[in-house]
Amino acid sequence: MTLDQEIGAVMMVGFQGPATGSVLADWKQHQFGGLLLINLNHNASSATSMSALIRSVRGVSGHRLIAATDQEGGYVCLAVSSVPCAPMPVGKADTTRMAGALHGLGFDLDLGPLSDVCISSSSIMWGRCYGTSPGAVAGAVGPVVDGIHAAHMLSAAKHFPGHGDTSVSSETALPRIDESLATLQSREWPPFAAAISHGVDFVLLGHLWYPALDPHRSADLSPVTFQKLRDELGFKGAIVSDDMEMGAITKSTPAPEAAVEFLIAGGDMVMIAHHLAVADATFDAVKHAVATGRLPRARLDQAVATLQELSATQA
Repeated sequence: MTLDQEIGAVMMVGFQGPATGSVLADWKQHQFGGLLLINLNHNASSATSMSALIRSVRGVSGHRLIAATDQEGGYVCLAVSSVPCAPMPVGKADTTRMAGALHGLGFDLDLGPLSDVCISSSSIMWGRCYGTSPGAVAGAVGPVVDGIHAAHMLSAAKHFPGHGDTSVSSETALPRIDESLATLQSREWPPFAAAISHGVDFVLLGHLWYPALDPHRSADLSPVTFQKLRDELGFKGAIVSDDMEMGAITKSTPAPEAAVEFLIAGGDMVMIAHHLAVADATFDAVKHAVATGRLPRARLDQAVATLQELSATQA
């Protein structure tokens, strides 16, 4: 791959509205490796239009495109009537039914299972979690990974290192969680370990500040987090960011700069969920970081190789 192709490959991008000619021209130029389709962007409202959109973007992609969405069940489901939305907590069979419908539309990645432990009803994740104890959540996420894989889809455990112990939404602000490393290891990480043992393809990092991990940086921008996930939990798959347009990031750091820091720290795929202009600026920032040596080309090569090793799901 050329440098431009590699930069595009490590980006998962969403946009607002339908795939217009200008959207497709931008996509053809930047060759983004991931397509994110979520309800907030109002990209398509029917199975036919959603499938056509994915085909049109894939048609201008010169390399593998991973089409992704959030389909957890409960109140987090794609708003397309042909895709069933099972009530939480979903098991393997319901997960396969939902993921299978997504696969039929042309999707490759279901951004689940949610692997956070909701400590109490005050958790911002309440209603999305599988339980209030690490054992309950760990016991649930493995079958969900299996269910997604049974539908020939990729899976993504989220939001490492654990988003359940806060009432703050990272959509608007950076949650600070003052727990010890020992608590993280014993309470927050068993569900991720379970997902990893079931072969989860991605781990998605949350915008979370754990001073016990890094007193200066949010977990998704700290090399310490990546080291723990790789060495302590033994994860070999791809690490994807949460949306870099969220307030947890942008209140202190522009999204393009945060994306560069994420890749330097050890990330494999950067998510820009809503605006092509931000995605284009991020592309340029990553390219500049490589050109100046701030982001070593070898680190970018490694991220691309990790993404390429994921099981192919599309024809």
